Amino acid sequence: MNGSWWRRGWHTLWDGFFPAECLHCGAQMAEVDRLCEPCLALLPKQPDSYCLRCGQRTVGVMNGCGYCLQALEQYADATYFAFQYAEPLTGWIVGLKFADRPEWARTLGWLLWQRLQRELRWEGVAMVLPVPLHPWRVLRRRYNQSALLARALGHHLGVPVRTDLLRRIRRTQPQTHLNALQRAANVRHAFRADPQRVAGADLLLVDDVFTTGATVHAAVQALKLAGARRVVVACLAAVSVHEAKIPEG
Repeated sequence: MNGSWWRRGWHTLWDGFFPAECLHCGAQMAEVDRLCEPCLALLPKQPDSYCLRCGQRTVGVMNGCGYCLQALEQYADATYFAFQYAEPLTGWIVGLKFADRPEWARTLGWLLWQRLQRELRWEGVAMVLPVPLHPWRVLRRRYNQSALLARALGHHLGVPVRTDLLRRIRRTQPQTHLNALQRAANVRHAFRADPQRVAGADLLLVDDVFTTGATVHAAVQALKLAGARRVVVACLAAVSVHEAKIPEG
């Protein structure tokens, strides 16, 4: 036995004493990882006009925009955003990351799955990997929000989640006040993947917010360098280039 039976029993007992509530309005719900229908209608729309490989704002083309096709960097084989970074989603993401609300990841992971399940090219994906935080950041926060989202998404996909195959080996400064070039330099060579376990594999990389793409691209490059055959990226939200700077990490 793997212990899943008693975890399901515990969640059933917990839900009996503490009925599920909508994350936004507090209305009672039948399931803990859901939003009520009126609040679902308030969610921001999915971003449009972005490159489906590198994620940059342009006309979406499956094989990549002119920039990423000519670039020396190795970008993801496909990049997907579930939502634009806008309210009420922004408040939940900030709460998850900075207000010690890890339990919100279950609902946010469900939203990520609901929005992307029809278009996500996850067939053949062997593992789901989160973009890792540096160990000092995890120690300070107690959890990696992207890992929580990855676990929720992996649960819905029925694909194993691995948090030990991609590591953040260099402590980087917060990216909030950095421009695109500074962000890219800040995270360059910040990640290392395990070549013995990712070589030849099809992987799904999960992150919470895509701003300039510097962090995601650095992680993808580490996976490709380790021999990953295909890397698909799924992000909960994408920030418009015209949006104000947001907290990262």
